[in-house]
Amino acid sequence: MPYDADLTSEDVDRLLQYLEYFQDPGSVFYHEVNGYMRESQEIGSFRKALDDVGFLMVFNWSDWLMENEIYRNLDYEVDSSIMNADLTTLRKLMTSYIRGDRFNEGLFIHVCTKGHAAKILLRLRELMGAS
Repeated sequence: MPYDADLTSEDVDRLLQYLEYFQDPGSVFYHEVNGYMRESQEIGSFRKALDDVGFLMVFNWSDWLMENEIYRNLDYEVDSSIMNADLTTLRKLMTSYIRGDRFNEGLFIHVCTKGHAAKILLRLRELMGAS
């Protein structure tokens, strides 16, 4: 599916099936293999689902983060910003996290452990009226 695709309710449901995983404090997001940190199978599956449904967007994510500084520092309290974000902002934020991980390995895992991925999915569920 192309980037920037319109999301169907099936697409949203496919992403929301990961919500419980991201909300569970006992979830393991990564593990060590031969001295290297590897993402869990669930994280890999979630990344694939984001691609498959076209959730990620094509835009200058680096410039967008500069303009939306609250999302740049992962230690900022962003829960209220995420819970008030529109769909485009959620998509840009997730895209920025995924793309940023290519340049800063471990960034997406940090996003997960900070609860940002869960908040994005919660807001997506709210916006799309999914259960």
